[in-house]
Amino acid sequence: MEDFIMKVKMKKFSALLLSCILLFSITACQKKRTAKEIMQSSLKQSSSLKDADFNGNASYTIETGKNGSESNINFKMNFDMKLQTVKDDNLKMAMSSTINMLGQNVDMKMYYADGYYYMNANGTKQKMKMDIASLQKQISSTTGQTTLPIKYYKDLKLSEEDGNNVISYSINSDGLNKYVENITNSMSTITGGSDSIKVTSMSGKKTLNDKDLPVKESIKMVIESNSNKVGKITLKMDLIYHNPGKSVTVSLPKDLNTYQEVSSNN
Repeated sequence: MEDFIMKVKMKKFSALLLSCILLFSITACQKKRTAKEIMQSSLKQSSSLKDADFNGNASYTIETGKNGSESNINFKMNFDMKLQTVKDDNLKMAMSSTINMLGQNVDMKMYYADGYYYMNANGTKQKMKMDIASLQKQISSTTGQTTLPIKYYKDLKLSEEDGNNVISYSINSDGLNKYVENITNSMSTITGGSDSIKVTSMSGKKTLNDKDLPVKESIKMVIESNSNKVGKITLKMDLIYHNPGKSVTVSLPKDLNTYQEVSSNN
């Protein structure tokens, strides 16, 4: 009888030992994700987001002439933006910003609702018709955001900070050409339009949470003239995302009906 009990105990012990060996073997064989795999996951997760709440700051340096010999202008911008998808891709946006240029501050508030883009610049209130695609390009040009596919990313490097994955990257030449297509409106007021410029370099760093969504991001981009003019624009930007992946509620001012309508060509 004792021999039987001992055999049963040995079988249980052997089964437990085997389970532990298999568990550790499986854990040891799990492949750690590469920087490219994590970035690809982040781009996929971010593209599915409907809402966003982020703030940031940007600095623009505009140089004309070789090495800024003719002029060198710097201006800075702080901004806070919220985007909400109501239904059927019907967006609401609220953005506030302060631009400092040549020692002067310009306070701006921008909204989007029901197919209209509203802007209140130091008390001057205007609105214009704008479809969602144009709004997305406007946001992209203002905030430096990009939705380029993973094939355009290079020099991907993975590190860790406070338990979060951090990925640094740069964009290849094909990606830079593709990005130029997204430069409209706010950039064109400076550059004269996407046909007259080229993005010569773009790099950045993303800090991602456990769902591969960005919680912080920094971007640097250099834009040069496509003509014979010598000069360039250097954009540096830092972004902080609040509760990525969570729904956002956008509050709009009650006086949007008082904004004066203008043509988008103005």
